[in-house]
Amino acid sequence: MHPAAIAFRDPAALHARAEIAGVRRLTLAPGYETTVVVPDGAWARLPDGHPERFAPTAFTRDSGLVELFRVPRTVADLDSLAAFVPTLGDPTPVTLGGADDPGGLAVTHVSAESGLRPGLHVDNHQNLPYAAREKARRRLCVNLGPGSRYLLLADTDIKSVCRTVHERYESHHPRTADLRLYVTLRRPVHVLRLRIDPGEGWLAPTAVLPYDESTEGQELPSVTGSWLGHWGRGVCGALI
Repeated sequence: MHPAAIAFRDPAALHARAEIAGVRRLTLAPGYETTVVVPDGAWARLPDGHPERFAPTAFTRDSGLVELFRVPRTVADLDSLAAFVPTLGDPTPVTLGGADDPGGLAVTHVSAESGLRPGLHVDNHQNLPYAAREKARRRLCVNLGPGSRYLLLADTDIKSVCRTVHERYESHHPRTADLRLYVTLRRPVHVLRLRIDPGEGWLAPTAVLPYDESTEGQELPSVTGSWLGHWGRGVCGALI
């Protein structure tokens, strides 16, 4: 199983803003799809030495890297954020629009198809097959505040999941249902929770790593803007 590859210079900085928990199945809950995977809520600090488990290796592609960054102070709303994103190296990023989420949500994303919350999920805008999955665009998301929020990342990627739940995984198109089956089979999954404060953002391979966002425990709402694109590592500068 391949964990998230998170870019960081200081393990203590990652340790200070990260927590880890298990997952559980949630079935027939109002506002959610029929059966979803969500954090179990038993958040704990990363064990000592654990941040190094998520360090990128020499084989980590730019497209597979999780990066946290801070936007310039001139980026204060969705309009200025929309002007900032094309300067990062992909001249044709795909806008996913904005979201305005209240505090107190265990997961924030809502499926455009179902109108319901999918829980931990993979993005499938390009619907790439197993063999080409790493070529997918990364997702960029910026928290414009006023509240803080969290990026949720599974520590198991969807290709590892597919190798477990499908015999002919090489020709399969990975999807969120694969993760749900994996958890139903009681395979181990943990989820990281990374705090994203106002003025901060993240890049992540959300077509490969199951993810969501959360405002759990936050009193203030938070506005975000999101894009998909092909960005090299380090284009925004390192936050941690």
